[in-house]
Amino acid sequence: MNAVSADIELLPWQPPQLGHAVDVRGGLRWLRLPVPGRLAHINVWLAPAHGGGQVLIDTGMNDAGTQAAWQRLAVSERLGEELRGILVTHHHPDHFGMAGDLARRFAVPARMSAPARAAAERAVTESGATAPRLADYRATWGVDFQQLLERAGAVGVFARLVSGVPAPSAPIEEGEQIRELRDPWHASLHFGHAEGHVCLHSTQEGLLISGDQLLPSISSNISLYPGADSSDPLGDFLASLARLAQLPAATVVLPAHGQPFSGAAARAAQLRGGHEQRLARLLDFVAQPQDTPAVVLALFGSRNLEGWNALLAYGETLAHIRYLQLRGALTRLASAGAVHWVRA
Repeated sequence: MNAVSADIELLPWQPPQLGHAVDVRGGLRWLRLPVPGRLAHINVWLAPAHGGGQVLIDTGMNDAGTQAAWQRLAVSERLGEELRGILVTHHHPDHFGMAGDLARRFAVPARMSAPARAAAERAVTESGATAPRLADYRATWGVDFQQLLERAGAVGVFARLVSGVPAPSAPIEEGEQIRELRDPWHASLHFGHAEGHVCLHSTQEGLLISGDQLLPSISSNISLYPGADSSDPLGDFLASLARLAQLPAATVVLPAHGQPFSGAAARAAQLRGGHEQRLARLLDFVAQPQDTPAVVLALFGSRNLEGWNALLAYGETLAHIRYLQLRGALTRLASAGAVHWVRA
């Protein structure tokens, strides 16, 4: 699910170099920070603050490359004098990782939704993957999540990639007009990719800061993991796509990864279609009972089942299995400690 359709227009805006910023629209500044791996970068934003100054939206990952970038940006963007606050779209490290450090360094509040803060606190302490939850996950889904974490080298990684959880601030709420910002930006909360993912919409400027909820050329990972709030992450994500598809056609989407684009409805439809294709493939494969590893292999292939990719592939497969199970299309068979799935 990597293509860009003809109904999606990538805007010819020149992106900033890593660790630098450029002006876009409505006083907004576009910054790019490095991210390891194929993503290569994350887009973050500085927006004019109410009463003067700037508000940062997302922060990058807590690693050496991003720390060096913020050292440069602190000078070029005059953050010591200008920064008034931080808004975080969601708790994943490339968005949230530097929030604690920057909030402390510049003595500003960092706000996120209440579900996102709770997810961050669980991830930092790894309290989502307690022994009882791991045992229940293994019994229910036929997957040893702890083993996946260890194979991916992911044990303790979240805590290393974030600079702590910032001091509590008033949570961002659904429908809120963000009081820190000079212009009227409204928040919406979304689920599926991450709990309480915040998108910010400016009808005045025709802009949507979409975080990872709507990306132009890749699809966000939708996974079912131990301890998550949602029991139906794919259903949540598809509901979010339906909401975002209602944006005015001229809305410019400012994504966390890739190029700003227009055509939110077309991209939402494309992403939905990709998930529907995966659901159809899954149902075809389980015409006869299959265990969870076999389903993962059928959907993702052996080349995607090493290390970190295996963790993502298992999580995403289970989100699709759960979606079908909740809607009566898939039946779970369990016997002698084994879990199999068959089309209902």
